Amino acid sequence: MKISVLILAAGSSSRLGQPKQLVEFEGRTLIERITHTALSVSEEVLVVLGANIELIKPKLSAFSDRINVIENGDWEGGMGTSISLGIGNLASKSDGVIILLADQPFISQVLLQTMMQTFAEKKYPIVACDYGNQLGVPILFDKSFFPELKDLKGEQGAKSFFKNYSKKIISIDFKDGLFDIDTPEDLSKLTSL
Repeated sequence: MKISVLILAAGSSSRLGQPKQLVEFEGRTLIERITHTALSVSEEVLVVLGANIELIKPKLSAFSDRINVIENGDWEGGMGTSISLGIGNLASKSDGVIILLADQPFISQVLLQTMMQTFAEKKYPIVACDYGNQLGVPILFDKSFFPELKDLKGEQGAKSFFKNYSKKIISIDFKDGLFDIDTPEDLSKLTSL
């Protein structure tokens, strides 16, 4: 079974006031951390960049022969544009895709392996993360959803799938998923850990 990983890192981090992809945590930038984690579970890793690409892309040079960096010229159009672009660039032999965000510092290899194992064993076409009372990313989609994911536009992310396919979703506990880097306050919390 081949599961690809799609990392969404095209946003401008307007609320943070600096590119969140370049925030350092435990000695590495968030974009380096998430790319390293993704490569620990998959041979096909795609990273969608947009805003600040000239600053962020050099941080990925160490992985350049193992990842596919895609530039989203329409990144201001919203997350849906990055998902659509990423899915359109996946290898045709992929059985599924895990969608990750660069700003969740606590995504681990173990979490992603658990998602893949659950997908393989439980046969649910969507494996999402449960933050305690809400579902969110990381999220794994079976390839049967690729056409629908490719049609996403604008700000549409995975949330519409939670509503439309609630019976087809199995979830994994990921309480630390609630923690992401959106504001200067979030950044202060992270640096104090």
